Amino acid sequence: MQDLQRHLEERTDRVREHSALPVNRRIDQATQASVDRCRAEGRDAIARRLAELDHEWDIDRVLMANFAVVGGAAYAMGLRRYAQKPLFGRRPKGLLYLVGAQLGFLMLHATVGWCPPVAIWRRFGYRTKSEIEVERSMLLSARSDNGSKPAANQKPLPDSSRTNS
Repeated sequence: MQDLQRHLEERTDRVREHSALPVNRRIDQATQASVDRCRAEGRDAIARRLAELDHEWDIDRVLMANFAVVGGAAYAMGLRRYAQKPLFGRRPKGLLYLVGAQLGFLMLHATVGWCPPVAIWRRFGYRTKSEIEVERSMLLSARSDNGSKPAANQKPLPDSSRTNS
């Protein structure tokens, strides 16, 4: 856990700074548990986990998808309701205000690094790009440390520094 904390302290992360301490702690513990499990299971587990990290969505990607889906749905429903009213009558605009609120949240996230949906998604365990990269670097370090001692059911990886002559 000390190694993880040291790596995370080296990076500045606005989302992490604005997240609740228990949420950050839970994400850190899950990351450390993942690294420890992969170290114990050997190089194949490390390679699998690195492949999983290549496909993991970071909090910014989740937030953009959230805004696209919810904002698009609110906009479409708002336009539909707006178009159904008579030309000179009072038109309901409630759902269109939701789109404006989301744009405000997006601006808040861009400038401050936090907005209300981030707190929700962080509680679901979504990590920042830097947190994912810290796990990746720890796994790469573990892979190079375990290079000379594969697990009992694994064959050693070929040394790429040797040439076949």
